[in-house]
Amino acid sequence: MPASWVDGEIAPPAWGAVAGGCRLVGRETEVGSLRAALANLRSGEGRAIALVGDPGIGKSAVIWAMAAHARAAGVPVLASHGQGGTIPSLPLAPAVAAPRDPAARGAGLMAVVDDLHHLADDRIQDVERLMEASAAGPVLCLTAYRQRQLSPALAAVLSRAVSAGLLEVWSLGPLSREQARELLHGCPNAEEVHRRAEGNPQYLKVMGADAELSADAGTAVLGELGCLDPTALTVVQVASVLGGRFRPELLAAVAGLEMSETMDALDALTRLDVVRPTAPAPQLALRHWAVGEVVYQRLGPSRRLALHRRAGAVLAERAAPIAEQARHVVLAADPDRPEHVTTLIAAARGLLYSSPAVAADYLQAVLPLLREGEPHWHETQVLLARARLLTGDASEGRALLDALRSSIPGGPHSDVTALADLSRIERRLGRYTEAAAIARSALMALADKDSATATALHTELADHAYDLQDYEASRQHADTAAAIARKHRDPVGESQALAQVALGRLFTGDLTTAQETMTKAAELIDAASDAALLTNLEASFQVGMTEGMLGRLADSERHLTRAADLSRCTGQTYIQPQILTVLTNAQLRSGNLRGALATLDRTAEHLQRVGNPATAAIVAMLRAEILFWRNSPGDLPDVVALADQAAAIADGTPTAWAVSVRCFNAELVLLTGDPARARWLLLEAAGGVLLPGLSAWRRPRWCDTLAQAAFAEGDRASVDHWARVAESCLEQLPSAGRQGFALRARMRAHAISGDTPRAVRSALEAITDFSLSGERIEVCRTLLTAAALSLDAGRTEDVAGWLDRAVVLAGQCGSARLADEAALQRGRLAALAGAVDEPGLLARLTARERQIAGLASTGMTSGEIAASLFLSVRTVDSHLGQVYRKLDVPNRASLIRTMLSSAASHLPGTASG
Repeated sequence: MPASWVDGEIAPPAWGAVAGGCRLVGRETEVGSLRAALANLRSGEGRAIALVGDPGIGKSAVIWAMAAHARAAGVPVLASHGQGGTIPSLPLAPAVAAPRDPAARGAGLMAVVDDLHHLADDRIQDVERLMEASAAGPVLCLTAYRQRQLSPALAAVLSRAVSAGLLEVWSLGPLSREQARELLHGCPNAEEVHRRAEGNPQYLKVMGADAELSADAGTAVLGELGCLDPTALTVVQVASVLGGRFRPELLAAVAGLEMSETMDALDALTRLDVVRPTAPAPQLALRHWAVGEVVYQRLGPSRRLALHRRAGAVLAERAAPIAEQARHVVLAADPDRPEHVTTLIAAARGLLYSSPAVAADYLQAVLPLLREGEPHWHETQVLLARARLLTGDASEGRALLDALRSSIPGGPHSDVTALADLSRIERRLGRYTEAAAIARSALMALADKDSATATALHTELADHAYDLQDYEASRQHADTAAAIARKHRDPVGESQALAQVALGRLFTGDLTTAQETMTKAAELIDAASDAALLTNLEASFQVGMTEGMLGRLADSERHLTRAADLSRCTGQTYIQPQILTVLTNAQLRSGNLRGALATLDRTAEHLQRVGNPATAAIVAMLRAEILFWRNSPGDLPDVVALADQAAAIADGTPTAWAVSVRCFNAELVLLTGDPARARWLLLEAAGGVLLPGLSAWRRPRWCDTLAQAAFAEGDRASVDHWARVAESCLEQLPSAGRQGFALRARMRAHAISGDTPRAVRSALEAITDFSLSGERIEVCRTLLTAAALSLDAGRTEDVAGWLDRAVVLAGQCGSARLADEAALQRGRLAALAGAVDEPGLLARLTARERQIAGLASTGMTSGEIAASLFLSVRTVDSHLGQVYRKLDVPNRASLIRTMLSSAASHLPGTASG
């Protein structure tokens, strides 16, 4: 009997006990099944189970946790390890037949073999005996191995055992994002860590913020490398310094090894699954980034410095790309080697937009190597400030550029490129007046008024004029910027300027030109490559924002989503909050509450760093509005608190964003039941009864809100007044979506006068306008208001159809509030139930055609209609084709008008025809 046996058990290694004590996050299912198998030993049922998975996936943790549980339950445990082929010969038959402890005779036996892949071929027979014993009696055989490291002989034995039903193989997969967050308990960037660790528990711990967990996981990785010979260990260390993929020739040169011994070491490391082949061949890599990180962090400072300098020198000799050389130069820069400075600056220029954080690190490393006034000193400061801006560190970028203004060669206005950056930074920090002053002074100092820098300065001034609602000045600056960008063949810059021009045209009453200009801007953005867009993400943002204001919600969401993805993947976080807030608004208006809330959640991590009050207020107000329409339990107190928070930030600020935030706050006050307070809040925000703080484009919406508040208070004169004001705005500025608000205000004026048929007709016209611009929330609100007004007058005609459409829209939007309101109106309708004759025009359609036509008239796509009716898209399109033919309409927009006009023509008191 081996000397290590103690009372019929083999004590597990010390590290096994530690693993058994870990929290087995994400392995609850496996542990539960193993506990059940352990309990079944008492009934004589044995099993052989193998846990399979990548290194660090948690196999050993599960095994040793189960061994501890078995001991606690009084089950004898025979435990061993395959490392080095030292698994002892286990006398299983005697142990199963007659356990030494009589009290344990009915408990069965657990046999554990961890790291089975290390087992020597001459001990494979022992494993076969374990599996045979588990099939013959109450033995739970629990093993773990790595598939990649199985010897052919052991793989053959295990394969035969599985085929014969003697062995069950359980694969342990990666942890989910939720499980990773639980394991890392509070790690601020848990999602990013989960992505990089690929859900592997060991790598999650290595990369997490918890120092104790990281140290434990790192020790496990180093323990795996403890058996390596000096050459193999050197190869692993050099691989960790090179990072990522590498070629054997490069590794050998940096390590100072002969090619033959390098290849021998790589072969051995591949067999141990420390190194893996990767595409394109013949490149290799450590099996995971975290393994290299552990090894790298354990390198002594002198060894690390020497390897980086050696790597930089070898790469320079081989004329490797500058970015590849810079990785090593930045970590081992030598002040006596001027080429290190030029290498880092060149790499930073190349990475400025694709990886601004890396570029900033390179530039930060250059500064100690330079003295003020030396070549490259000024350029490095300007590039670093720009990199800081792109990564969201606007305050640091501002400090750098501000300090430079007094030291710029030739005076504070000679480097207008730096001043253009400074203007942009000031605007990002919410310092609009300062930003405009800097841009104006830079433009005056600019020698070449037709240069690319002039484009950026005119764009800045256009933004400033827009913020002050000076739309004519904004358009003029944007026109100039577009012309200069076109001359310099800068389509991305031109698209940004054209989008600004479109806004200026919109707000000065030229809708047709605004739409045409916006189409050109969108075409330029769509034709641009990602690499081109990265140099000016503000262009995509401007295009998406302007499209939203022009009622092009689908295009707006498409362009903003692209910009958000580019911002995220490159680390250009400076503009991420603005992109995401405008994208949220587009999703909210199109009725995607769930998507809007998810998008808004992504802004949280950026808000504190940005420090822009406008963004903070808009985010709070958007969240309040989304939660209001969602109306889940507990949402309403949050709605009130968020709206008050946003209004407090905006209070006293005259810019357009602040006025909008305060108006939205007033609307929420109205919708939560206080029309009197809502009226004076809105008028205060707009500057008084003449609404001087609102542009003609914005007035129809808020006139509708004022009309709704006056309607709630029974103020007939005020309702009619605000309807007339909204209509007068449309004479200056007809726009998709804006007409809907004016029509809805007129609906309220008719309703308070008792003219229900005309009120409903205005409502149906408003629904048409909202449908064409894709504003589902407003379509649903108007349908429900039309239904309520009709029922208030005791009329039931067409109400059921409106409510059916409202229910579908409420479901699409994810709005419990709108669904509840539809249910309420349905209850009222039931109380007034009566037969409703089918309108004559729609009588030409079959029941299914009427149903599909009705849904199409709400703005639903064929795919959405198909999903709601459990039909194919082809079937829906076929029915719509029949509808178009029978009603003699050419397209969906005409169908909407025809459907609503037909319904309105059959209202009592309305002439048909």
